[in-house]
Amino acid sequence: MQAEFLQIYSVSQLTRMIKSRLEGEFALVWVSGEISNVRYPQSGHCYFTLKDQTSQIRVVIFRSSLQACRLKPADTLKIICRGQLTVYEPRGEYQLIVDYLEPLGMGALAQAFEELKSRLAAEGLFDARYKKPIPFLPRRLGVVTSPSGAAIRDFLQVLTRRFPKVEVLIYPVRVQGQGAAAEIAAAIQALNAWPDIDVIILTRGGGSLEDLWAFNEESVARAIFASEVPVISAVGHEIDVTIADFVADLRAPTPSAAAELVVRRQEELRQQLSRLAGAMQRRFLGLRQQGQERLRLLAARLGDPRRRLADLRLRLDDRLEQLLRLWHNRRREVGAHLKLAGARLNLLSIRRQSEQQRLLLARQAQTLARLWTWRLQEWRRQVSFCQTRLEQLNPNAILARGYAMAAALPEGVILRDARQVQVGSDVLVYLAQGALQCRVTRQWPERTYSPSNHD
Repeated sequence: MQAEFLQIYSVSQLTRMIKSRLEGEFALVWVSGEISNVRYPQSGHCYFTLKDQTSQIRVVIFRSSLQACRLKPADTLKIICRGQLTVYEPRGEYQLIVDYLEPLGMGALAQAFEELKSRLAAEGLFDARYKKPIPFLPRRLGVVTSPSGAAIRDFLQVLTRRFPKVEVLIYPVRVQGQGAAAEIAAAIQALNAWPDIDVIILTRGGGSLEDLWAFNEESVARAIFASEVPVISAVGHEIDVTIADFVADLRAPTPSAAAELVVRRQEELRQQLSRLAGAMQRRFLGLRQQGQERLRLLAARLGDPRRRLADLRLRLDDRLEQLLRLWHNRRREVGAHLKLAGARLNLLSIRRQSEQQRLLLARQAQTLARLWTWRLQEWRRQVSFCQTRLEQLNPNAILARGYAMAAALPEGVILRDARQVQVGSDVLVYLAQGALQCRVTRQWPERTYSPSNHD
């Protein structure tokens, strides 16, 4: 019986031999199946079971390989994976060490694209309310692209033809391959810190999904969303769609189309300005004519203040003449009365009667003097009141007190409200002596004048 056992192996020796044979025979294998029992321990590795209808095998993906995988393992996901068959000696179990996997029936890039698109859409990165408007006519453009590609040449050719005075700052980056996404995201952040960048444009030529993958990375999508400067995505051809297209504020189907969208044609702008200038001129002439007509009507209603002053002077002269005639008539009446009293006194020889008449005459004289003095004071008050009214109605007297009268130029409309003119407009200011043409630099629409609040 002992002769039959030529070699006796320990468990470790047998396991080691099996491990060597398996790793030598199955150095690299492709396996398909359904994932179950996925675990992500603190080590960063991933463990799961790959099964079909009748069998199963344990699978491990180490952290370094897992970070490079665009598709993350999940339960019930059917995959194709590539790995090395090995034996875990402490338990004597064989397992598959996987370094690449992709969904069964769909490429890994397409699956990763849809997963990232769904996740970012759920977070709201594609919502229209976050889209920033593109400036009407930007002065400086920041272009993130490869400086040696055909896309930038097409973009600059169309841009120069449409509006050659726009300044373009090209930020060179790799647009495909390892590290391209990080460079693109860093370029967007850098251009946000650059002064006077009005629009950022991401552009490159067409290619396969793998060639355009840098613009499908999450880091690029979040850099576009965080950008304070509007971003235009012009990646690939019209049929190419990237995550950057959904997050960007505007998508251009091609680099040439981006140049057409970001600036207007110079000739179109000139024609539009010409039409606006013509409309403005016609509007100005119409308003000017309306203002002149209104001013003419107001002037006709107001009349000439010098005529009003002349009328008042004539009325004052009439009043003075009436006063003088009244005074002369009264003086004649008193003189006649005195003569009559004297004649009667001459006829009376009795001293008492004479004395009584003298006293009566004295009292009447006093009464007359008081009446005359009162009437004279009353006339003077009336004359003073008329003079004061005349002075109040005299515009030159108002201007002489330090006031001024302002009129808008060139219409000549009298200004009563600071909001009738804009800052930068010219006004004509009439003073007591002469006039000034001034330019408005500030406004106080709700402010009234007082000596303490002017500055």
